Amino acid sequence: MIDVNDMSHNNTCSLNRRTLMTLLGAGSLGLGLHAHAQQKEKVLRLGFIGPSKTHKPASGSGWALAHGHLLRELAPFGYNDIATYEFPNGPDLNEAFLSGALDVGIYGDTPAVVARANGLAGKLIGFDNIGMNVWLLTPVDGVKSVKELEGQVVAVALGSYMHRYVIGLLKEAGIQKNTRVVYMLPRDGQNALEKKAVAAFAAPINTGPLIASKGFPVIDQAVDHPSLQGSSVIVASDKVLEQNPGLPQAWHRARLAAIRDIKRDTEAYYRFHADTVGFPLEAVKASYPLSQFPEEIYPSRGLQALEEVKSFLLGENLIRKDFPLKSWLVS
Repeated sequence: MIDVNDMSHNNTCSLNRRTLMTLLGAGSLGLGLHAHAQQKEKVLRLGFIGPSKTHKPASGSGWALAHGHLLRELAPFGYNDIATYEFPNGPDLNEAFLSGALDVGIYGDTPAVVARANGLAGKLIGFDNIGMNVWLLTPVDGVKSVKELEGQVVAVALGSYMHRYVIGLLKEAGIQKNTRVVYMLPRDGQNALEKKAVAAFAAPINTGPLIASKGFPVIDQAVDHPSLQGSSVIVASDKVLEQNPGLPQAWHRARLAAIRDIKRDTEAYYRFHADTVGFPLEAVKASYPLSQFPEEIYPSRGLQALEEVKSFLLGENLIRKDFPLKSWLVS
């Protein structure tokens, strides 16, 4: 169990579904927040997808947090701290959002759209990355093409942007009905490939280039199917937005300052990112080209990508309720 005192002092935490439910059931999270209130602190609770050696995010918002841009922009709203919570995947982060345990979440477009379609009370306040790749890897001496996956097992983190890529790819190849898709977290992918337990594994950013560098073949990538690439979105709860209407603009200013820093000294950024996530520098560089960092709150290519995500999920009956994208944006 996570020590509430550690949460108060370090303001970092790694959560999975079981830990989150334990905290909520025991009231520990409430006690932690009560302690903050007694200290007259106003803490923003930020969730993100790991891995992270520091239990803090990387990318544009991560740089903004680490270098003070984000807290400086939030200070006028009374915030004097940002508590970060690391999750293994988007569905777990969604549960935290639905329980009221988070104010802001940074995670993949697919689970975010699923949450919005299922009634999550929140708004899209920006994009951290657009055009994220997926690497489809196989065991050494495994299948040589996507078509050869018919009747085989493909592993991926279900509910993720990689999952959408896999389903879309199998459908394009005409083998979706005869190919089995199983759940697997990125951290387990290499071991499964080594043991030839699966015919292919769909790896996300960082993990994909790292596994490929160890000699595992890549038979397909999302960059070859632009509509199946992913985005990392920033979502804020309705409650925090009602209390702080200017938060989306403040977050954008902080990210914009971070992006300017990143473009001035790209190597420093990549070192920071690699140190944060614990992946080799070359894997990070291959995963995060500067073209992924949008400078607008709602770039047209990002909104178009979300429309494609929504249409895809509706077409596959992965969500049942449509919603106008404009209703998700901050006016």
